[in-house]
Amino acid sequence: MKIAFVTDSYIPIPTGVAVSIESLRMALTRLGHTVYIFAPDYPGFSAKEENVVRLPALFSPFNSTIPARWPIFGINKQKIKQLKIDIVHSHYFFKPFSLSQEIAQISGCPLIHTFYRIFDHDTTVKYARSCDRIIALSRNNKKRLQDMNISTDIDLLPVGIFTKDYASYPPQAIKKRFEIPSERRILLCPIRLDDESEFIFMLKCFKRVWKAIDDIQLMVVGGGDKLKYYYELVSKQPFSKYVTFTGFLPKKRLNKIYGACDITVYPKKIDPQPLVLIESMASGTPVVAVKGEGAQDYVENDITGFITDYDIDSFSDGIIDLLRRDNLRLKFKQNSRTSAKRFSTSILTRDLIEFYEQEIKSGNHKF
Repeated sequence: MKIAFVTDSYIPIPTGVAVSIESLRMALTRLGHTVYIFAPDYPGFSAKEENVVRLPALFSPFNSTIPARWPIFGINKQKIKQLKIDIVHSHYFFKPFSLSQEIAQISGCPLIHTFYRIFDHDTTVKYARSCDRIIALSRNNKKRLQDMNISTDIDLLPVGIFTKDYASYPPQAIKKRFEIPSERRILLCPIRLDDESEFIFMLKCFKRVWKAIDDIQLMVVGGGDKLKYYYELVSKQPFSKYVTFTGFLPKKRLNKIYGACDITVYPKKIDPQPLVLIESMASGTPVVAVKGEGAQDYVENDITGFITDYDIDSFSDGIIDLLRRDNLRLKFKQNSRTSAKRFSTSILTRDLIEFYEQEIKSGNHKF
């Protein structure tokens, strides 16, 4: 099968969408399928990429990672036809572009879209109705789409992970690398620092945790346009020496950090599938996360971690409780590894292929 992934957020942009696309591409390729990726051409980035089509984009004046117009020029219809694409699968993070529909129309094939986030109502409905099938990543995600009276079929299917990729560095090696005192336990917060990160909430919760437990370090892994702002904000706090900002780290390195930490904390509410939570569980690290768009679908409350309300007391109490109860943390650690197997890429990708085949065989696609 020849599959076209169309995305406005791909390597080197550090988003969950880019990670998801790479996981799917690798899994589908291993099963003998060919995946073409259509992505923006980011200024200053160059790499040898097989089957990746980089198309020039006009970027937002406020953020050079967000395409405002893409592609700038028209696409070569003849070259698209020569690829003989069987299905188009779009993965938009910032906003839906018409490129996916154009490729599906030229190829005469179905269009599937995964909603990593809900856009404004009119944009979401309009794009969803142009698709032959929609994939939601969580039950809340699916319900919100259904409540918009979208007639397109909606299936629930998370993105999988390669569970063997999460063998960790020794904890002391991580502490030495990031100059964290050896006696401190680590709260890992893997997050993109932007307007949606809920990082102010995270800091308010951490302040409460720090006052209750002094041998603790918050390690924030991730870049984002608010990194400098939050770094400066934390530097003025009494607990500044207890917070470490690593900035963006390559995915393979982050994979090996999860298991060296004591708890993964995640304050964001809007993600339908917070991949970092599944990755943390695969490494055996329990999670404390806020109930939101999808976290509760992946973390089993009081089994692999805690799902709390969006409330400073609830969230920080969950962290404090887990830090103080070593036996409970060990129990969650063991349960987490077992639970993460449900999200194995080998299992979930086969379900995705089945969706693809159903749409192709139906012959009833919109393009």
